[in-house]
Amino acid sequence: MIPRFAHRRPRSLADAFAAFDAAGGDCAWYAGGTELLAVMKMGFAQFGTLIDLKSVPELGGISADADGALRIGATVTHREIERSPHVLRHLPGLAALEREVANIRVRNTGTLGGNLAFAEPHSDPATFLLACDARVELAGPAGAREMAIDELIVGPLTTSREADELLVAIRVPAPAAGEGRAYAKLAFFERPAASVGVRVRVVDGAIADATVAVGSLTDLPIVLPAAGAALAGLPAEPAALDAGLGAAIAVLGEIDAIPDHNGSADYKRHLAGILLGRAVTQAVEEARAHA
Repeated sequence: MIPRFAHRRPRSLADAFAAFDAAGGDCAWYAGGTELLAVMKMGFAQFGTLIDLKSVPELGGISADADGALRIGATVTHREIERSPHVLRHLPGLAALEREVANIRVRNTGTLGGNLAFAEPHSDPATFLLACDARVELAGPAGAREMAIDELIVGPLTTSREADELLVAIRVPAPAAGEGRAYAKLAFFERPAASVGVRVRVVDGAIADATVAVGSLTDLPIVLPAAGAALAGLPAEPAALDAGLGAAIAVLGEIDAIPDHNGSADYKRHLAGILLGRAVTQAVEEARAHA
């Protein structure tokens, strides 16, 4: 059972900050509540006031700039992202990822902003968005600021966001010419056992540069610069990619992975290597299609 709490539903950002002040800090923001309410039911956290952000218009909506850059409001649900024409057109890898998040109940209620703000180590979106060089917009009584995903998520269930600060939106830059992005995961219990996000840029039939992000192996998603560097220069052909992935996979073998109910550290590193191959192949296919 969850102990009694007050409930507030602000209609603007200003109202949301006022509700926070009125609660004296003994409160939590939420939109979908899929993570927060589970934590409260288990007795791991309690709050005197819950502030429901679903009716704050500044936190909603999905839009695309003329060049294809995406802005996704923090309270947009996984299901909305999965079906958004803007996302399907400009970032199909994110739409594909969202179709596989948890289960339909979670996708219908859970939000992208809540997922990132909770900083769950097995987050699907965080790993992929990290590879895409996405940034988040934050706002609070002291003003607004922007930061990268790896600046926001600093540890398991820990972010650099101030207590009175809201995650407002996520910005994903438009892909460059010849750029492709992909995400691959293996999940046993609705959360990934291992996941890999990849961004590649193909020029003249070869990978010019790449970013590799890995999730669910450590206590937060991480970028592996050495793995990206190992992909640079590989021919953008399936057979050549398969033959040349060894150096990038070797980098994954050096990760200090955390064993858990999904398997040993060695097993999870092995999974990540397989997923890297899948994600690189998919990203290269997208890059060649958009050359």
